[in-house]
Amino acid sequence: MRRIHAFVLSLFFVSGAFAPAVFAIGTRESTADAPAPLRTLELRYTKGFSVDYYAGFKVVTVRAPWPGSTESFRYVLHARGTPRPSDPRLSGARFIETPIRSVATFSTSYLPSIVALGKADTVVGVDSAAFVYSPEIRARVDSGKTVEVTRNWMPDVERLIALKPDAVFTYGMGNEWDTHPKLLEAGLPVILNGEWNETDPLGRAEWVKFIASFYDAEAAATAIFDRVATAYLDVKARAAAAETPRPTVLVNGPFQGAWTVSGGRSFMARLIADAGGDYLWSDDSGTGGLTLSVEAVFDRAREARVWLNPALLPTTIREVVALDPRFAELPVVGTGEVWNNNRKLTESGGNDYFENAVLRPDLVLIDLAKIFHPELFSDREFNWYRKMAK
Repeated sequence: MRRIHAFVLSLFFVSGAFAPAVFAIGTRESTADAPAPLRTLELRYTKGFSVDYYAGFKVVTVRAPWPGSTESFRYVLHARGTPRPSDPRLSGARFIETPIRSVATFSTSYLPSIVALGKADTVVGVDSAAFVYSPEIRARVDSGKTVEVTRNWMPDVERLIALKPDAVFTYGMGNEWDTHPKLLEAGLPVILNGEWNETDPLGRAEWVKFIASFYDAEAAATAIFDRVATAYLDVKARAAAAETPRPTVLVNGPFQGAWTVSGGRSFMARLIADAGGDYLWSDDSGTGGLTLSVEAVFDRAREARVWLNPALLPTTIREVVALDPRFAELPVVGTGEVWNNNRKLTESGGNDYFENAVLRPDLVLIDLAKIFHPELFSDREFNWYRKMAK
């Protein structure tokens, strides 16, 4: 889980000293300066990255590593043991030999793609082992094959250097929270993943192709994604045709005197709409979080018929009300339609929602559609959501 996953708790490196096939940093250069590709990987929902193929190498470009970014990051991937491409137009890119054989990850949301591609045995480092849910990766942690690469909530640079991984997948925020510049300064070949910026659930899931490109496994990733996309669109169509009314939906809960709800054009707002719900802040144009006073949220919250994710750890409505006695006044609390996405937890706090929900938005949509329209998918078990006991 991302530390800044703290913003959704939320919801996201390789050593240059030991991997001579990697160098430089992100570039602001226009992709117009790059050579013309022979072909381009088909991407149906995301515009956050691209994969272009040339004779003997491919170029992966991350266009939007964080909201409002003016930087793009280019990675030139070439087969292990082959010469580094010498085209001067590739200056400023990072060169990486593929397929990568080992990786450290700084977000649990990357792990499902790696596991789905059959590459769990390449994961040698994870951000915080306690937050890992994946049975495959937890087994590696327990056996000592995968180690924690943070110390005091900061990257453990010395351990990363000692691991000598072929790749380190991390993310950027574009602010003082960023740790990737320090990792680059240490000679670690950082690969920035911008999946968390996506507002389209299928756009976020399509980043499996980004991760796959470093394993030379794009065909497998395309097959995985196509199945997810087909299933998602089927669920969306069934929810749109539901006979029951669309319920009004409230999300999240207050923290330290403020209540951050999802923007009206955000990832969560899109999921709610596609599952057949009416989001209370659908009139907002924001794509991220909208921080409001508790009082301002209460004004609309009285209209809610469903409440999602009121707090991270509580499992009962009684625990939620204990956080703020005013919650007892909300009609949705009285009806008991309060749901949390913590059905699959480890004893140490790992939540599978913060892993597999990124790759499997079709399963998230089934959960939400079952909540909003109980007559739908009655033959399916909930994946991550559970109704909170009173």
